[in-house]
Amino acid sequence: MRVQANPADIGRCGCGRRDYCDGSHGLTEEQWQARLAEEQKQAEEQAAAADFGDD
Repeated sequence: MRVQANPADIGRCGCGRRDYCDGSHGLTEEQWQARLAEEQKQAEEQAAAADFGDD
């Protein structure tokens, strides 16, 4: 068992998509890519809103 070999892995997902388990291991590759694209879009919108607020 991976966790017994490395206790630091407790709570981490073994699929490699995330450093934590959020269920993304159950997504198809197409669903995963769509989720990444949506997260990137949200991050860009947040960054733009933060930049706008700096004026």
